[in-house]
Amino acid sequence: MSKHYRSNTIVKFAFAVIILFLIASVINMQFELKELKDRKAALDAEIAEVEDNIKEIQMRLDTPLTDEYIERVAREKFGFRKPNEIIFHNNIPN
Repeated sequence: MSKHYRSNTIVKFAFAVIILFLIASVINMQFELKELKDRKAALDAEIAEVEDNIKEIQMRLDTPLTDEYIERVAREKFGFRKPNEIIFHNNIPN
């Protein structure tokens, strides 16, 4: 083999390896980009949910503390009752 032919083959092989490396890099980046986009979408959904919760909490904070509101919360959250009031519980499934 001639020296020129051998160096030409080595250069072609080097270029082929570089091209294959670049193609593999681009494909890997595409997969990473898709994963990042999916993660961003999930985080955007989570942000929207948290913002809705903040709005709901802010609305509750802005609600004045009336006697009716306090009574309703005491009944629902803590199971309080009025004096001489009897509460019946129905355990029969619908």
